[in-house]
Amino acid sequence: MLAGSTRSAGLRDAVAAAVDKDARVLRTTAGVSAVCEVAEGADVRAEAERVRLAVADALGDEQVTAGVAGPKSGASGAHFALVQAEHALVVGRALHGQGRATHFDELGPYCFVLNQPAHEVRAFAERMLGELITDESHAELVDTLEAYLRTHGNLNAVARQLFLHRNTVRHRLRRIAKLTGADLDDPDARLGLQLAILGQRALSRVAS
Repeated sequence: MLAGSTRSAGLRDAVAAAVDKDARVLRTTAGVSAVCEVAEGADVRAEAERVRLAVADALGDEQVTAGVAGPKSGASGAHFALVQAEHALVVGRALHGQGRATHFDELGPYCFVLNQPAHEVRAFAERMLGELITDESHAELVDTLEAYLRTHGNLNAVARQLFLHRNTVRHRLRRIAKLTGADLDDPDARLGLQLAILGQRALSRVAS
């Protein structure tokens, strides 16, 4: 399963010419997708990159980007792979930039949240983060929390990353703990908060 994106109106024709003649090529919300059969043991990442390069050459556009997922069997498996390929395209482009093919499995922890129904991811994020995401005025607190989690609670690293004083970071963390009710010293609580932020970021990227 391959999903490709570019501004060119000729994308669908270019994809159709690059994939097997029996592949189904359709337009989706993420761009143009191709549903392809692959031989057992085939390297789907290499095939996706081959198609991406062929499309880029046909369009004269080095920024052509692709997402790939699968292989999966059956009609339901193909549909699931299509959704994952679109996620790989959108989130992979946000994480790694234009002009490459990204497999869904390469999205790291985003795989965990994107394999869940969107409404469940949204509900989990709201349950864990509360006002941090329901009130736009708290955006700087979300950034502080994310930096805190990514640096394993290193206040100096957070302060340097966000160009803040250590005391400002401490003050923000106290506000975060109060708004979320989370114990930031609890590893399980920190993991839950990190997954909630990942889920929220993923939904925002997929929707954009």
